[in-house]
Amino acid sequence: MHRITRNLNKITQKTTRKLIPCLSVFILLLCLSVAWAQNARAQSPTPTGVREEIKEKVQERIEQIQTEFKKRAFWGTLKEITNSTLVLDTPRGERRVKTDEETKFFGAGKKEIKLADLEIGNFIIALGYWQENGTLEGKRITALTQAPKPAVRRYAVYGRVADISEEEKILSIVHPTKSDVTYQVKVESSTIITKKVEGKIKKVTFSEIEIGDRVVAVGTKAEGNETITAKLIHVIPGKATGLEEVTPTPTEKVTPTPTKKPTPTPAE
Repeated sequence: MHRITRNLNKITQKTTRKLIPCLSVFILLLCLSVAWAQNARAQSPTPTGVREEIKEKVQERIEQIQTEFKKRAFWGTLKEITNSTLVLDTPRGERRVKTDEETKFFGAGKKEIKLADLEIGNFIIALGYWQENGTLEGKRITALTQAPKPAVRRYAVYGRVADISEEEKILSIVHPTKSDVTYQVKVESSTIITKKVEGKIKKVTFSEIEIGDRVVAVGTKAEGNETITAKLIHVIPGKATGLEEVTPTPTEKVTPTPTKKPTPTPAE
């Protein structure tokens, strides 16, 4: 009995010696896992933190949109300067532009100037932010001695030459499908006139244009004048035939003549 007890004690001691290193490693790994989980939880944003971050981003975007929406531009003649505020006479009425020390002023050629350099009658282009009181908070002011000329608008027309004024050098060109639409095209000494001759494009003179020719004219219009001053005219070979709208002539309907049915003769 004592021998069995001693053997069991020896086995228990040997087993304990072997388990102690394993238990130590297990406990160490467990501690490291707990520490790593706590660190990850501390670094990861909480739901409340995520919501706050989203709110901040949305608010920033709203402010950005509002700022962009408030951007405006006024242009007109400088009418008055009162306490660093410019009064402009614009196409939409009187407008006020407030300036301060941050406002940038520029003259012709984008040369930087000052508020004191502005003169009544200058053409002003003001960029800034619209205020609720109806005033523009000016950030960039450009002053010109006179209003810039509007851009020249080009016109291109195509049709048949219906009439030619040799003295005034004006062509009356009728729309190819709308006979009630006519363009007046003036030819000047600088107008380039071309025509396709024997497969090649060649320059021709005004006198070589004939009634019935198809032409393409490109030019500009003066304000308040419907006449087009031609820069380029190209004559298309061949007469303009078959371009007008043709109204079909109704044909008479033939009514068939009824045939007589034979009447049978009674037999005796």
